[in-house]
Amino acid sequence: MNKKFNLSDQVHFAQRLSLLLQSGISMTESLLMMKNMESSESRKKAYSNLIQNIEHGISLSRSIKNAGIAFNDILLALIRNGESSGHLSEALQQAYSYLEKRNEMKKKLIGSLLYPVFIVLATIAMTLFLVLYIFPKIIPLLSSLDIELPLITRIVQGIYYFSINYGFWFLLMTVFILFLFHFCIRKSRLLKYKWHKFIISIPFLHSYIKTYLMSSFCGMGEMFLSSGKGLPDLLLFSKDSMKNIVYQKALANIYAESIQGVSFSTSLQRQGILFPPLLADLCALGERTGNLATMLGHCSRIFEQDIDNFLKRLSSLIEPALMVLMGLVVGSVALSIILPVYEITNHLTK
Repeated sequence: MNKKFNLSDQVHFAQRLSLLLQSGISMTESLLMMKNMESSESRKKAYSNLIQNIEHGISLSRSIKNAGIAFNDILLALIRNGESSGHLSEALQQAYSYLEKRNEMKKKLIGSLLYPVFIVLATIAMTLFLVLYIFPKIIPLLSSLDIELPLITRIVQGIYYFSINYGFWFLLMTVFILFLFHFCIRKSRLLKYKWHKFIISIPFLHSYIKTYLMSSFCGMGEMFLSSGKGLPDLLLFSKDSMKNIVYQKALANIYAESIQGVSFSTSLQRQGILFPPLLADLCALGERTGNLATMLGHCSRIFEQDIDNFLKRLSSLIEPALMVLMGLVVGSVALSIILPVYEITNHLTK
């Protein structure tokens, strides 16, 4: 059974276990204490399975896999590195710092989208209320009078009739198309590659999507190289853990070139627009000075700051734009109801 630990749970796992191990408490006792602090029954059971595996002499990384716990690939890799080097608590502390940054960035992204999503849902709800509840009440009156309806009223009337007659089938067809698209993307690597290429090419957003991916890659690179792993190990792991297929292919090419002796910065430059020039320049400096891990850390922090600035600008721009859109949509539907009433009044006074 796959026991899902969300990102926040994994952050707490790495932090607590690191602190307990640093205090001199054994692995079994640490996991038992963490189990007693848990409120979720499913996670308590997961901890019980971990403890049982540890008592049988199985390593923590292997115990996590045996227990069916869905942990982040980076966390598992750092746990394995810590076990092989004998510095598990330090590796867990590194994992905690990395995952905490990812979690904070995720929260900021969700927080910046909450208000726009609320505005969009409120606009849709208000429009549906006017079109499906208020508008039908005046349709019999409009049909009984020999007057020409305003264009906006005719448009809303057409939308109403379409919703009544075909709305359910339209919704069903939309869900089916989305499901079919998702199925095809999962089954066809070619379609998935084109879809991922489209994602990193979206106008106005492509540079920030790439920056987000590079922030994760650089943060992971700093930890891997600082823990004694080599650049090929980092590239191989990054290729396997990267979700975007375009970057998977690019990292596979960089890995192949690194085996042939090509410098990391040169390979980054050969990949064109996928990797920011700043990353290649700082990596070139890191290779010359022997501080590649440090330079990757600098890149990660620079990219994180760029993302923070983008989210702030996005919020300040999208909120007034959505308010204007809400006013236009709801106002147009309201006018489609008010204008015929005005036309009826004029028709009756003549």
